[in-house]
This record gives sequence, C-alpha cells and structure tokens, in this order.
Amino acid sequence: MKNIAIIGATGMLGAPVAKQLLVDGYNVRVLSRNPQKARQTLGEKFQYAKADIFDVHSLKAALHDIDAVHLNLSGQSKKTYYANHVVGTQNVVEALRDQPDTLISMISNASAYPEFSSRWDNRYKWEGEQILKQSGHPYLAFLPSWFLESIPLFIQKDNLVQIGASKREIPWIAAADYAKEVSKAYQDSKCRNQRLTIYGPHALPMRAVLEKYAQQHDLALKSMPAWLANLLSWVIRDESLRDITDLLTHYEKHGEKRGAHSICTQTNVDQWILESSISATQ
Repeated sequence: MKNIAIIGATGMLGAPVAKQLLVDGYNVRVLSRNPQKARQTLGEKFQYAKADIFDVHSLKAALHDIDAVHLNLSGQSKKTYYANHVVGTQNVVEALRDQPDTLISMISNASAYPEFSSRWDNRYKWEGEQILKQSGHPYLAFLPSWFLESIPLFIQKDNLVQIGASKREIPWIAAADYAKEVSKAYQDSKCRNQRLTIYGPHALPMRAVLEKYAQQHDLALKSMPAWLANLLSWVIRDESLRDITDLLTHYEKHGEKRGAHSICTQTNVDQWILESSISATQ
C-alpha cells in the first residue's frame, strides 16, 4: 500500500492524519472541492484532486489509482450528518466499484452504537460503518473519544464557557496521537475489517479540563446551563451551538463504550495543555 486519499484533510482531525501518513512514507492525495484552498492550508508536499462526496463521477476520477481512502467527514445537524456519513459514504463505495481491494477507513466515534442512536451523529456514523462493512471492501472504523483540540472551541472572547453539567469522566485524546494510530493501522496488513476504539490515558470531567486550560491560558471560566445554550442557539439561529449543546447533554447522560479492539494513547491532559500553551507563544 502506497497511495492514500483523504476526504476532509483540511479539518481539525483530518490534517493531523494527512501529515502523519506523509511522515510515514505514504503518497497522500487530498480530495477537495477547492484544491487551491486546500493547498494553501496544507502545503506543497501533498497531491491534490478536485472532488465532491456528492458527485460520484468526480470521486471516481480522483480515486482511480488509490490503494486506500480515509473519510474524515463531519456535520452539525441531522441533515448534514445524514448527507455526509450516509450519502457521502455510499458515493465513495460506488466510485470504487471497480476497485474492490481498495481499503476504506472512516472516523466514527466511541458512542457510535445503536443504543446511543438518539444522537444523529451516532446513528449516521453507525450507518456509515455498516455501509463499509457490507461493501465487500476491506475497511477500518476509528472510534475516538473526545479530542482535546475541541477545548478552544469553547472560547468566547476572553472567556472559556462550560455548557451543561460536567460529572462524567472523559478519556481525552490528542489529535496527533489519534493520527499515529490511524497510520499504524494502515501499516499493519492484519488490521482490517475492525472497529478500533481510541481513548486517552487521563479521564477527567469536562469542567476539570476546562479549569486547567483556562488557568494555563489566562481565561475566565464561565458556566451556561444546557437549556439556556439551546434556547440561545434558536434565538441566534446557530446550528453549531445547538449541536454541541445536544452532544454535551447526550454524552453526560450516556457516555461512550470500549469495543473489542481498544487502544490507549500516550499524551495526557496536562501534557497537551502545556504543549498548547507553548505553541501559542511561538
């Protein structure tokens, strides 16, 4: 295996995977609706191809000589989760109809189980996984826990805002560690047709991690009840706020699961926060 394509390579979780695969010696092709913009983000070391997950013809052309494709798809509403994880995955499988040996991998999450399907992203990531499983292609589904890189998304001006309750412990992971595990799985030819749960070594509630991050970055920590955040999301018509509020509420109630194939990463919360502080000063 040498040539790997990535759909969603410029995102917060796609870029670390693309860069790690490049470091590990793969030829990495970035599929994007705007290759020029993707090139400005990622640099000249990658190959680029124009493609859209909702255009099978463009996918087929961009994937014609690829050994594997990694899907880093996301969403922020019922509509976009379904479109990206279900329709988009179906289109990739269709585009690879004449390349049955091509490995297809995707980012799912550690709550993607039928019993947690009241959350749309859990439901549609699970359905996306089933599409891969039934496709006949070799496949991998990566089920990470919460990413530490999501913490800065809670910054509003000079405040770090906690939404909802915070009692359940979360096994936080760093995106760089996740990317290494994706690459390791690709390199191991015996690691195929599996769901790989990836979690971190340091389990802490959301509030505890926000406190540590706020202290390190000199931010004030504020709290907002989930009901108020949800109401505000409707008032200001912010689908992202509505989705994250629902996600936090659902996780606090249900948590996540460890599958049969689980991997514990190395970077703990304190290490990541210190590194994020050093990076911010450079």
